[in-house]
Amino acid sequence: MVQNLTAQQLDRRSLLRGAVAAGLAVAEVPFLHTRPALAQFKDNPFTLGVAAGEPAPDGFVIWTRLAPRPLLGRGGMAPVPIEVKWELANDPAMQQVVRDGKTTAWPELAHSVHVELGALEPARDYFYRFRAGGAESPVGRARTLPAPGATVAQFRFASAGCQGWEGGFFTAWRSIAEEAFDLVVHYGDYIYENRHVTVDRQGRPFPRTLPSDFPLCLNLIDYRRRYALYKSDPDLQAAHASCAFLASFDDHEVVDNWAADSDRRNTPPEAFLFRRAAAFQAWYEHMPVRNSMLPHGPNLLAYRLLRIGNLADLAVLDTRQYRSRQPCGDGFHSQCVEADEPNRTMLGGQQERWLAEGLRAQQGTWQVLAQQVLFSRFDWRSFPWLKAPDVEIRRMDTWDGASAGRDRVLKILQDVQARNPVVLTGDLHMGMAIEIKDDWNEPNSRCAGVEFLATSISSSGDGSPTVSNADALHRHNPHLKFIDNERGYTRHVVTPKTWRADYRVVEKVSVPGAATSTRKSFVVEAGRPGLADA
Repeated sequence: MVQNLTAQQLDRRSLLRGAVAAGLAVAEVPFLHTRPALAQFKDNPFTLGVAAGEPAPDGFVIWTRLAPRPLLGRGGMAPVPIEVKWELANDPAMQQVVRDGKTTAWPELAHSVHVELGALEPARDYFYRFRAGGAESPVGRARTLPAPGATVAQFRFASAGCQGWEGGFFTAWRSIAEEAFDLVVHYGDYIYENRHVTVDRQGRPFPRTLPSDFPLCLNLIDYRRRYALYKSDPDLQAAHASCAFLASFDDHEVVDNWAADSDRRNTPPEAFLFRRAAAFQAWYEHMPVRNSMLPHGPNLLAYRLLRIGNLADLAVLDTRQYRSRQPCGDGFHSQCVEADEPNRTMLGGQQERWLAEGLRAQQGTWQVLAQQVLFSRFDWRSFPWLKAPDVEIRRMDTWDGASAGRDRVLKILQDVQARNPVVLTGDLHMGMAIEIKDDWNEPNSRCAGVEFLATSISSSGDGSPTVSNADALHRHNPHLKFIDNERGYTRHVVTPKTWRADYRVVEKVSVPGAATSTRKSFVVEAGRPGLADA
């Protein structure tokens, strides 16, 4: 006899079977109500660690995700909401608890939690942890920003990104963790969307590879599994636990060189936006960001402004969602009239107006633009692998592909009388230090600010401390003061009088635990734009 089951009975039985399969004992499986389930985990649900982000003078966000089997589609979790407890303390031993509470990890958000903490004291360290189902997370540290207008003697942060899994080990993140910064500015390319491969373009085996069942990321499950793999790395977990992150995204969180509603494969916008929506949801689920950054379909409001006392105004920009599509079919071009059309943009009109308004109310000594792709004009004609005639070559995915947009940003900085502009960049898998010129064609033109481009954590492999044809690159780009092809990050130490940037490099990323050292250091003096050797 066939037994007829109601939808409710079938759903409850399915949920219970899923819970048992995941090793999760659920005392109650709710149906048609939202009370979180009581759970007991057989396996550690905190396999992806903890993180903090979005620091403010009175608080920050703390994050974790329950995933006892992180590489499964649902992280090994049953599709039920789970209660998660959190604690905030004054000490790393968690003996002086100053705040605690409960939140719910929803299956719709991959059982991630984003707890926004407020009413904390400015410019001080706090420590946090989570508990769920009898399990306890590692302890994380985060520091609140200085109070508005407060005098700040020093602020230390790292700029980092581009952490391709196959490129090598995340040794740079371990070094960042050991430095216990006030903040990490992550410029993007937290994950790469590519499918499983075992060798690079030259046929050389990668130091490590994706699991063999990892396809090109196209849907939500694909992106969730990719983040889970990356966040399982112990060095990355250590960095997240060491301080708060200010997270951004570039292209590989979705697909290489995407722009607004298009990709390089000419996917119809209505199809591409489904992919972007999945990618943004997974990004939100795995980043320590505020609830206000919850995506609305394929749209995510990612640009925001931080005031660091009276020391710095830090604007995080979004150079992907609102940009013009790369001109002349993308890539490198010697002649691309389209790149200089006056309507081209990297930020879109609304973000440009927001930036102008925020900088007009500047409070700090330093005005910082934290963004993704090379801002300065750059001539690539001598780059080693780029076989091109002896004429200027520009890259269309950078601000050179929207020169009018760059001119408008420089005009904003000039109009608001920005005291000391600093641009933070990544993407190129190289370290660069550049002086931003009023007139790119005149080497002796006034220096309007500086750009520090951080190299990759691991993308592009070990690299080398020298770049072939470096002399020619400097000759064609007199505003370029440093270029390096090693992996690592940039350490920034900011005071009211000076900005110091240290290019920290890892000896090798092809083996774990290699040594980290400083390759080059620069200093900028407040009121005197330009780069000087430290």
